[in-house]
Amino acid sequence: MRRLSTFAAVLVLLPAALGAQGEPVREIAWATIPAGTFHMGCSTDDTRCDSDEYPVHAVTITQSFEIMTTEVTVGMLRTASEAVPEQPEWSTSPNQPVVIVSWDEARAYCVALGGRLPTEAEWEYAARGGLEGAVFPWGSGPPSYEDGDATGAAFEGGVARSVGTFGTNGFGLHDMAGNVWEWVEDVYSGYPSEAVTDPTAPATGLVRTARGGSYGDDQGYLRVANRNPVDPAGEHFNLGFRCAR
Repeated sequence: MRRLSTFAAVLVLLPAALGAQGEPVREIAWATIPAGTFHMGCSTDDTRCDSDEYPVHAVTITQSFEIMTTEVTVGMLRTASEAVPEQPEWSTSPNQPVVIVSWDEARAYCVALGGRLPTEAEWEYAARGGLEGAVFPWGSGPPSYEDGDATGAAFEGGVARSVGTFGTNGFGLHDMAGNVWEWVEDVYSGYPSEAVTDPTAPATGLVRTARGGSYGDDQGYLRVANRNPVDPAGEHFNLGFRCAR
Protein backbone atom coordinates (compact mmCIF):
# COMPACT_ATOMS: atom_id res chain seq x y z
CA MET A 1 0.00 0.00 0.00
CA ARG A 2 3.02 2.23 -0.48
CA ARG A 3 1.26 4.82 -2.64
CA LEU A 4 -1.77 5.60 -0.47
CA SER A 5 0.31 8.26 1.26
CA THR A 6 -0.17 10.52 -1.76
CA PHE A 7 -3.85 10.74 -0.82
CA ALA A 8 -3.38 11.12 2.92
CA ALA A 9 -1.02 14.09 2.63
CA VAL A 10 -2.89 16.07 0.02
CA LEU A 11 -4.46 18.62 2.38
CA VAL A 12 -1.16 20.50 2.47
CA LEU A 13 -1.37 21.03 -1.30
CA LEU A 14 -4.45 23.22 -1.56
CA PRO A 15 -3.58 26.69 -2.86
CA ALA A 16 -6.20 28.98 -4.38
CA ALA A 17 -8.18 27.47 -7.22
CA LEU A 18 -8.06 28.46 -10.85
CA GLY A 19 -11.31 29.21 -12.65
CA ALA A 20 -14.28 31.28 -11.56
CA GLN A 21 -17.89 30.94 -10.49
CA GLY A 22 -20.34 31.34 -13.35
CA GLU A 23 -18.08 29.57 -15.85
CA PRO A 24 -20.18 27.56 -18.35
CA VAL A 25 -20.29 23.87 -17.56
CA ARG A 26 -18.31 21.78 -20.01
CA GLU A 27 -20.54 19.19 -21.63
CA ILE A 28 -19.83 15.47 -21.52
CA ALA A 29 -17.98 14.29 -24.62
CA TRP A 30 -16.97 10.77 -25.62
CA ALA A 31 -14.09 9.42 -27.69
CA THR A 32 -14.29 6.11 -29.52
CA ILE A 33 -11.36 3.83 -28.77
CA PRO A 34 -10.79 1.23 -31.49
CA ALA A 35 -10.32 -2.45 -30.81
CA GLY A 36 -6.70 -3.55 -30.78
CA THR A 37 -3.81 -5.20 -28.99
CA PHE A 38 -1.20 -3.54 -26.78
CA HIS A 39 1.39 -4.46 -24.18
CA MET A 40 0.15 -3.71 -20.67
CA GLY A 41 2.63 -2.95 -17.93
CA CYS A 42 6.03 -1.34 -17.65
CA SER A 43 7.42 0.00 -20.92
CA THR A 44 10.97 -0.74 -22.08
CA ASP A 45 11.88 2.98 -22.00
CA ASP A 46 10.55 3.36 -18.44
CA THR A 47 13.24 3.64 -15.75
CA ARG A 48 10.83 3.86 -12.81
CA CYS A 49 8.80 0.68 -12.75
CA ASP A 50 7.09 -0.89 -9.74
CA SER A 51 6.77 -4.62 -9.14
CA ASP A 52 3.00 -4.60 -9.73
CA GLU A 53 3.59 -3.37 -13.30
CA TYR A 54 5.09 -6.76 -14.22
CA PRO A 55 4.90 -9.06 -16.02
CA VAL A 56 4.36 -7.08 -19.21
CA HIS A 57 1.72 -8.98 -21.17
CA ALA A 58 -0.17 -8.62 -24.43
CA VAL A 59 -3.79 -7.56 -24.07
CA THR A 60 -6.36 -7.69 -26.85
CA ILE A 61 -9.46 -5.50 -26.67
CA THR A 62 -11.85 -7.13 -29.13
CA GLN A 63 -14.51 -4.42 -29.33
CA SER A 64 -14.30 -0.68 -29.66
CA PHE A 65 -15.61 1.29 -26.70
CA GLU A 66 -16.20 4.87 -25.71
CA ILE A 67 -14.59 6.77 -22.86
CA MET A 68 -15.11 10.32 -21.65
CA THR A 69 -12.62 12.76 -23.12
CA THR A 70 -12.27 14.38 -19.68
CA GLU A 71 -12.65 13.49 -16.06
CA VAL A 72 -16.15 13.96 -14.64
CA THR A 73 -16.44 17.53 -13.40
CA VAL A 74 -18.26 19.15 -10.51
CA GLY A 75 -20.64 20.73 -13.01
CA MET A 76 -21.40 17.44 -14.77
CA LEU A 77 -22.19 15.73 -11.48
CA ARG A 78 -24.27 18.66 -10.23
CA THR A 79 -26.31 18.62 -13.45
CA ALA A 80 -27.20 14.98 -12.80
CA SER A 81 -27.80 15.12 -9.05
CA GLU A 82 -28.20 17.48 -6.14
CA ALA A 83 -26.27 15.05 -3.95
CA VAL A 84 -22.82 16.32 -4.88
CA PRO A 85 -20.15 15.70 -2.24
CA GLU A 86 -18.78 18.85 -0.65
CA GLN A 87 -15.70 19.79 -2.65
CA PRO A 88 -12.40 21.27 -1.42
CA GLU A 89 -12.15 25.04 -1.02
CA TRP A 90 -9.97 25.27 -4.12
CA SER A 91 -12.68 23.77 -6.33
CA THR A 92 -14.45 26.97 -7.41
CA SER A 93 -14.94 26.15 -11.09
CA PRO A 94 -17.68 23.79 -12.33
CA ASN A 95 -15.13 22.44 -14.80
CA GLN A 96 -12.68 21.16 -12.26
CA PRO A 97 -12.71 17.39 -11.75
CA VAL A 98 -15.01 16.18 -9.02
CA VAL A 99 -13.19 14.56 -6.09
CA ILE A 100 -14.13 13.09 -2.70
CA VAL A 101 -16.13 10.30 -4.36
CA SER A 102 -16.00 6.66 -3.37
CA TRP A 103 -15.72 3.87 -5.91
CA ASP A 104 -19.42 3.04 -5.44
CA GLU A 105 -20.45 6.67 -6.02
CA ALA A 106 -18.34 6.92 -9.16
CA ARG A 107 -19.69 3.68 -10.53
CA ALA A 108 -23.29 4.69 -9.80
CA TYR A 109 -22.88 7.93 -11.75
CA CYS A 110 -21.49 6.06 -14.75
CA VAL A 111 -24.32 3.52 -14.63
CA ALA A 112 -26.86 6.36 -14.51
CA LEU A 113 -25.33 7.64 -17.77
CA GLY A 114 -25.81 4.24 -19.36
CA GLY A 115 -22.12 3.43 -18.91
CA ARG A 116 -19.67 2.04 -16.38
CA LEU A 117 -16.20 2.60 -15.06
CA PRO A 118 -13.49 1.52 -17.53
CA THR A 119 -11.67 -1.70 -16.84
CA GLU A 120 -8.03 -1.26 -15.91
CA ALA A 121 -6.96 -2.69 -19.27
CA GLU A 122 -9.27 -0.33 -21.15
CA TRP A 123 -7.98 2.62 -19.15
CA GLU A 124 -4.33 1.87 -19.90
CA TYR A 125 -5.04 1.12 -23.56
CA ALA A 126 -6.89 4.43 -23.89
CA ALA A 127 -4.22 6.33 -21.94
CA ARG A 128 -1.50 5.13 -24.29
CA GLY A 129 -3.31 6.79 -27.19
CA GLY A 130 -2.14 4.23 -29.72
CA LEU A 131 1.55 4.61 -28.82
CA GLU A 132 3.20 1.26 -28.21
CA GLY A 133 5.80 1.37 -25.45
CA ALA A 134 5.12 4.97 -24.38
CA VAL A 135 5.94 6.02 -20.83
CA PHE A 136 3.33 8.81 -20.73
CA PRO A 137 0.15 9.37 -22.77
CA TRP A 138 2.13 11.56 -25.21
CA GLY A 139 5.29 9.45 -25.48
CA SER A 140 8.48 9.16 -23.43
CA GLY A 141 9.38 12.81 -22.80
CA PRO A 142 8.68 14.41 -19.40
CA PRO A 143 5.49 16.37 -18.67
CA SER A 144 5.29 20.15 -18.87
CA TYR A 145 3.08 22.72 -17.13
CA GLU A 146 2.10 24.55 -20.32
CA ASP A 147 -1.61 25.14 -21.00
CA GLY A 148 -2.71 23.59 -24.27
CA ASP A 149 0.43 21.46 -24.52
CA ALA A 150 -0.10 17.78 -25.35
CA THR A 151 2.62 17.00 -22.79
CA GLY A 152 1.04 19.31 -20.19
CA ALA A 153 -0.21 18.02 -16.85
CA ALA A 154 -1.16 19.18 -13.37
CA PHE A 155 1.37 17.53 -11.06
CA GLU A 156 4.07 18.06 -8.40
CA GLY A 157 2.14 19.98 -5.81
CA GLY A 158 0.19 22.31 -8.05
CA VAL A 159 -3.60 22.31 -8.03
CA ALA A 160 -6.25 20.47 -9.99
CA ARG A 161 -7.00 22.35 -13.20
CA SER A 162 -10.20 22.73 -15.19
CA VAL A 163 -10.51 19.73 -17.49
CA GLY A 164 -9.30 20.40 -21.00
CA THR A 165 -6.62 22.87 -19.87
CA PHE A 166 -3.95 20.70 -21.45
CA GLY A 167 -3.79 19.00 -24.84
CA THR A 168 -4.97 15.52 -25.75
CA ASN A 169 -3.31 12.20 -26.40
CA GLY A 170 -3.61 10.28 -29.67
CA PHE A 171 -7.17 9.19 -28.87
CA GLY A 172 -8.33 12.72 -28.04
CA LEU A 173 -8.32 12.30 -24.24
CA HIS A 174 -7.39 15.01 -21.74
CA ASP A 175 -5.65 14.51 -18.38
CA MET A 176 -4.85 10.82 -18.63
CA ALA A 177 -1.74 11.88 -16.72
CA GLY A 178 -2.09 14.11 -13.67
CA ASN A 179 -4.92 16.35 -12.48
CA VAL A 180 -6.64 13.66 -10.36
CA TRP A 181 -6.34 9.94 -9.93
CA GLU A 182 -9.15 8.02 -11.62
CA TRP A 183 -11.13 5.04 -10.33
CA VAL A 184 -11.30 2.02 -12.63
CA GLU A 185 -13.65 -0.95 -12.39
CA ASP A 186 -11.14 -3.58 -11.33
CA VAL A 187 -10.23 -5.07 -8.02
CA TYR A 188 -6.50 -4.56 -7.48
CA SER A 189 -4.71 -7.81 -8.32
CA GLY A 190 -1.55 -9.18 -9.92
CA TYR A 191 -0.94 -9.42 -13.65
CA PRO A 192 -1.04 -12.67 -15.66
CA SER A 193 2.09 -13.88 -17.39
CA GLU A 194 0.35 -14.87 -20.61
CA ALA A 195 -1.48 -12.92 -23.29
CA VAL A 196 -5.12 -12.19 -22.45
CA THR A 197 -8.26 -11.06 -24.25
CA ASP A 198 -10.75 -8.56 -22.76
CA PRO A 199 -9.41 -9.09 -19.23
CA THR A 200 -11.37 -8.40 -16.09
CA ALA A 201 -10.09 -8.62 -12.54
CA PRO A 202 -11.60 -10.86 -9.83
CA ALA A 203 -15.24 -10.07 -9.10
CA THR A 204 -14.64 -9.43 -5.40
CA GLY A 205 -11.83 -7.97 -3.35
CA LEU A 206 -11.07 -5.47 -0.62
CA VAL A 207 -9.04 -3.03 -2.71
CA ARG A 208 -9.81 -1.27 -6.01
CA THR A 209 -7.42 0.38 -8.43
CA ALA A 210 -6.84 4.03 -9.33
CA ARG A 211 -4.85 5.25 -12.31
CA GLY A 212 -3.20 8.35 -13.77
CA GLY A 213 -1.53 10.24 -10.93
CA SER A 214 -2.60 13.64 -9.64
CA TYR A 215 -1.72 17.27 -9.07
CA GLY A 216 -0.04 16.31 -5.81
CA ASP A 217 2.32 13.67 -7.25
CA ASP A 218 5.66 13.72 -8.98
CA GLN A 219 5.92 12.68 -12.61
CA GLY A 220 6.71 9.05 -11.76
CA TYR A 221 3.08 8.55 -10.80
CA LEU A 222 1.87 9.96 -14.13
CA ARG A 223 3.29 7.03 -16.08
CA VAL A 224 0.65 5.07 -18.03
CA ALA A 225 1.72 1.79 -16.39
CA ASN A 226 1.52 3.09 -12.81
CA ARG A 227 -1.10 1.52 -10.53
CA ASN A 228 -2.49 2.58 -7.16
CA PRO A 229 -4.34 0.25 -4.75
CA VAL A 230 -7.07 2.15 -2.89
CA ASP A 231 -9.79 1.40 -0.37
CA PRO A 232 -13.01 1.63 -2.44
CA ALA A 233 -14.79 3.46 0.38
CA GLY A 234 -12.08 6.11 0.46
CA GLU A 235 -12.91 9.69 -0.48
CA HIS A 236 -9.81 11.68 -1.35
CA PHE A 237 -9.00 15.23 -2.40
CA ASN A 238 -7.12 14.04 -5.48
CA LEU A 239 -9.19 11.08 -6.68
CA GLY A 240 -11.97 11.32 -9.27
CA PHE A 241 -13.08 9.31 -12.30
CA ARG A 242 -14.25 9.19 -15.91
CA CYS A 243 -16.81 6.83 -17.43
CA ALA A 244 -16.73 4.36 -20.30
CA ARG A 245 -19.46 2.63 -22.28
